[in-house]
Amino acid sequence: MISRLRHGLNTLFNIGGWMGACFVALIAVIIIIQVIGRELGYQVRGADDFTAWSVAASIFFALAYTLKKGGHIRVTLIIERLRGRSARAATLISLFVGTLVTGMLALSAIHLVADSYRFEEVAQGLLSVPLWIPQMGLLLGSLLLFLALLDSFLVALFTADGTDRQTR
Repeated sequence: MISRLRHGLNTLFNIGGWMGACFVALIAVIIIIQVIGRELGYQVRGADDFTAWSVAASIFFALAYTLKKGGHIRVTLIIERLRGRSARAATLISLFVGTLVTGMLALSAIHLVADSYRFEEVAQGLLSVPLWIPQMGLLLGSLLLFLALLDSFLVALFTADGTDRQTR
């Protein structure tokens, strides 16, 4: 049961990583189209807006994947010097605080997207895109990161050495 749940979570995190990569590829496509368009005397309307939204989406979608693959820069200066219960406590506290802060970010993102949808907010750029659409990258990415941190915290809490081997 637990292994199937962890497998499902890891699948979600991998999908988030792929989504982040797709948005990076989209940025490259937009830039190529802009370069070609400029040479042909054509300006792509809204390209700057879509590039900015794609940058944000690529970052947020890839956060959980990067955490689980151990790719985040982690400040371990203190934890590496600790041993035994002290190291376990520091690891658990840092994962708990990270989970709490990310949970608040995800909750704020839910409210942001809901308000943008409810009040029919649109982008102020050249194209009137409903803001809730590009904000979904923030929402889904922060939810994925919250799940990844919660998973790491629970695994660290219930393992003997207090670490999630996936995030090392």
